Amino acid sequence: MQRSLPLFGLVLVIVLAGCLGGLGFGGSSDATTMTTRMETQTTSIGSTTTASTESTTATTTTTETQTQTRTQTTYLRQPTTANIDTPENSERFQARVTKVIDPTTLTSKHNGKNRTVDLIGVSVPKSGPIHKKAVRYTKSQMDHQVVTVVSDPQVSVTDDGQTQLYVYIGNFMFNTDLVRIGYARVPDMQFSKRQEFIRKQQQAKQRGYGRWNTTMAKI
Repeated sequence: MQRSLPLFGLVLVIVLAGCLGGLGFGGSSDATTMTTRMETQTTSIGSTTTASTESTTATTTTTETQTQTRTQTTYLRQPTTANIDTPENSERFQARVTKVIDPTTLTSKHNGKNRTVDLIGVSVPKSGPIHKKAVRYTKSQMDHQVVTVVSDPQVSVTDDGQTQLYVYIGNFMFNTDLVRIGYARVPDMQFSKRQEFIRKQQQAKQRGYGRWNTTMAKI
């Protein structure tokens, strides 16, 4: 009985020592130390420096100066002096046509006086379609025009006392225009520019203008 007591005590001590060791009171406990390795991942962030090129837009302000050009329509009459070939020793003056009496007779005003003018070198039928056309044409070209009137020393006044003259619109002689388009023929009389009129008449005949048109009755 006395021997078994120390043996029991020895067993008890061993058991207690095991328990205390499990509770961490032992001197040589295998404490597993878990070392957490913090892997510091150094992320190299490539700082991309963007060179912001400030695009300076130079805004050029164009100031448009609107120049309003006023177009003034001026109806100019023909010049007071015409560059025309006048017969030797002829007289010339400026006049305004106030009325067209017939294709070859005009009333003009010069120095405040009215004057009746007959066109030299043209003869137009007294009636019929050619006469009507000639009247319309003369009015369209001559009515209220400022003209240059030129006399011809070779031509005297008409039987009724009217003066026969060349009439120019600027540098353009109206007498020959009536012959050129076939509304007038050249009468049998002498005057300074007769050959010029004859040439115009031949052209009108060849082209069949006006009274020279073969489809129309001869007047």
